[in-house]
Amino acid sequence: MSYQVLALKYRPQTFDEVVGQPHVTTTLSNAISQDRVAHAILFTGPRGTGKTTIARILAKAMNCKKGPSPFPCNQCTICTNIIEGHCTDVFEIDGASNNSVDQIRDLRENVTYMPSSAAYKIYIIDEVHMLSTAAFNALLKTLEEPPEHVMFIFATTEVHKIPATILSRCQRHDLGRISLQMISNHLQALCKNEGFSIEKPSLDLIAQEADGSIRDALSLLDRVLSSATTKEIQLDRVLDSLGIQDLQTMHDISAAIFENNGARLIEIIEKVNNSGIDLKKFYSDIIFHFRNLNIVKICGKDSPAVNITDSEKEKIFKAVTSLSTGFINTILQILLDEESIVKYSSHTRTAIEMVLLKLLQINPGAQIDNIIAKLDILANQLGSNKTGSDQLYSKPSALTQGVEPLQKPFAKEPLQEKQETPAIRESMPSPGYQADEPPSSEQNKSSRTWKNFLNKIEPVYPFMFALLCKGKVTQTQTSEIIVELKNGSSFDKTRLKKTKPELQKICKEFLGKHLTIKLVPAKNKTEPDHKKKEIKARQAAFNHPLVVEAQKMFDGEIINQ
Repeated sequence: MSYQVLALKYRPQTFDEVVGQPHVTTTLSNAISQDRVAHAILFTGPRGTGKTTIARILAKAMNCKKGPSPFPCNQCTICTNIIEGHCTDVFEIDGASNNSVDQIRDLRENVTYMPSSAAYKIYIIDEVHMLSTAAFNALLKTLEEPPEHVMFIFATTEVHKIPATILSRCQRHDLGRISLQMISNHLQALCKNEGFSIEKPSLDLIAQEADGSIRDALSLLDRVLSSATTKEIQLDRVLDSLGIQDLQTMHDISAAIFENNGARLIEIIEKVNNSGIDLKKFYSDIIFHFRNLNIVKICGKDSPAVNITDSEKEKIFKAVTSLSTGFINTILQILLDEESIVKYSSHTRTAIEMVLLKLLQINPGAQIDNIIAKLDILANQLGSNKTGSDQLYSKPSALTQGVEPLQKPFAKEPLQEKQETPAIRESMPSPGYQADEPPSSEQNKSSRTWKNFLNKIEPVYPFMFALLCKGKVTQTQTSEIIVELKNGSSFDKTRLKKTKPELQKICKEFLGKHLTIKLVPAKNKTEPDHKKKEIKARQAAFNHPLVVEAQKMFDGEIINQ
């Protein structure tokens, strides 16, 4: 055959021609110049990124008549023989078909012989991870201490399958994926050399489909050029040749989801299905598109984590500006969770339709940050005075605006009033009750009340404050206050006994009266009433509209009753 595919016709012949791997080519060039080339080198990386190509260039650089030199001449006999693939001293071995221990033993025996015409005998083993464990073990000793005239160059896409004993004996070079812009520019130069004119967006689409592989990009370009009837190739021709969708289709899908337009989604899927495109590949492209949306939203449009053109980044950035990260994350999570359904379904189109329509049920407004902010507003309103609390029901709040009321408020009083301990109000003396004013007292007469006395002892004796609040206060004499407490536990009695003298002293100084504390048996009739009031107050709190609204927002339940 006279025709050569682009991947072979434009295969790099020098380190400078290699696309997108400067960290590897620079290291090897410096090593050759300084005579520090390792006897065993391993190239690893994704497919089509230049592993075997760099291995051949290295073999030419070491065996060139003008070398070793980082710039092989590609004109001498040895260089041309290596390019054509029939150099007697450079062996290219396929690890997948030569993986037995017997074949490695033959190799080990042949390395002892001197090269016939070149300076070095070089073994290039491609897909070296396919060798068997026994074959690797047979290679160990030779790989560690080969003859001075022998070099081993390994290439693999799955370096994790190579034993550590082999890796430790090799100098490793990792090749990365090639950026979309580099591939697109390289394709543009090749099209110019071939005499074809292709628009830049079409080349970007080919480069994106190549997924970082320069060889894949050249193969796709070969298909496009072969299908062309003229020297000018339009975008439609590229899409038809490659069987892929225009990037605008992905933007139409995301826009339909953001606008909650189910009919538009069905139309797009129908159009894609009629075009004959593989729907499973189409679903994979949707996931990739929303992944780009997510990365641009989180990292910005200048992030190198998104391998797309600048114009696409700008378009995506405008689309996600008004959206939250949580909303896009939820969409992407659902797409990934349902991928197995689409992959194994016998009704692929229906499965994709159901997954995309499911995305319309996501509420982009129900974000946790907004909910917390609205709850903070309600908390401030609850902490205000009674007038502010009454206005809470007369005017719709930021949380309840546009939402139908779940039920009527349980009571006219605000929640703060309902939760006040009834025992405190029961134990208060009548409004007119006051202690006699001591001769040396400088306090305002109206402030010397039993309630203020309790507030005074609360910081010092919080336990006694809670205990006295439950008691019943009576006045039998003008100079004595009697507090009746229900007969409690032995712990209560002990605390009361220890603090009673000090309480009496404080009461005498503050109210000018003698304090008497009596323990009385509990009355059975009052206990049920107290429990009923407590249950009623608790139930009223649970039925409060704010509590119910919070439960609805967080889809939660009350666990601490």
